[in-house]
Amino acid sequence: MADYELCDHARVPDLVAQFVELSNVGFAEYEGGVQFDEDWSAWYLQRPGTDPRLCQAALSGEQMVSNVLVAVQPLQIGGDLLTCGIIDSVTTRPDHRRRGLARALMERAHEAMQQVTGGRCGGGRSGCEADAVDAAVLYTDPAGHPYQFYQRLGYETRAQASLLTGPRPQVDQEPLEPAPPEDAGQPLFDLLNEFFSEHEGYSPMDSRLWRWHKCERVAANPVAVVVEETGGVPVATATFAEAELLLAGERPPVSIAYDVVAKELSADRLARLLAAAPREQVAMILDGDSAEHRLAVEVGLESRVGEVSMILPFSERARAALTRQRVGRASSPTPWYPMIESIIGV
Repeated sequence: MADYELCDHARVPDLVAQFVELSNVGFAEYEGGVQFDEDWSAWYLQRPGTDPRLCQAALSGEQMVSNVLVAVQPLQIGGDLLTCGIIDSVTTRPDHRRRGLARALMERAHEAMQQVTGGRCGGGRSGCEADAVDAAVLYTDPAGHPYQFYQRLGYETRAQASLLTGPRPQVDQEPLEPAPPEDAGQPLFDLLNEFFSEHEGYSPMDSRLWRWHKCERVAANPVAVVVEETGGVPVATATFAEAELLLAGERPPVSIAYDVVAKELSADRLARLLAAAPREQVAMILDGDSAEHRLAVEVGLESRVGEVSMILPFSERARAALTRQRVGRASSPTPWYPMIESIIGV
């Protein structure tokens, strides 16, 4: 490590430009990955719960050659609401790999998270208001080398998901029209929070998280939100993020659907929601054991890439939560809520 300076993000020069350059180099070959620019990076680094002192980097001179991002948010795990450090964007430049940088940065991130003892762990609108961090959570491809790397660090697999893609469904009804995300209020948050009340890995929706994820997007990666109402009350909704995903060596424009919920979600209701997608190609990331996954297959989407959620517990509270089986309604496995922002960065 003598050739590198290990530090937190507060010491990285020209952080936004370095982050986008490293992300594009490090994730260039990943199926389902997207290309990034500086506007996107500036937005992403303002994710609620992100603190520069928890995020870690390795510098070679002034060049960032390895990186770990951390965002602290409350997540539902094992029937409890735990304070979790969500880890993503773990990458190293190809010419600096196999030197222990990723392991060293992950260990620094783990140590930094466990030093959060309450109150604010950062300033500004992206600072996290957190109690002690209970666990670290991340996503990875179970078929890739990083999966074994995270296992060696002590991470446990909690759920398996997949990226599904397919053509936008054709329906007889008029498609729903996008609504300005700025107009959303508590009734829509309540609909989302009620639907995902038993989904593990879900961070309850509030105005700050909604604002960052839906309203403050950059022009190159816009979102569209559709809402179906009955008597002025939301009964179904879906969000679409536009991106070019790497799929089988090509980068087609895709509408990535997420936060797709309904009071009663059926194949017909899902098809109507997805029919509002701006692009002809639609993608979703869903827990393989969830009812939503089965419905997505029923409306014509096919699995393309696997994803797993992994957890490293720090506190006794987290260890106790992980001993509880993922059992929800009707004794079926509790679905996992895949965080699209952590998996493919949109």
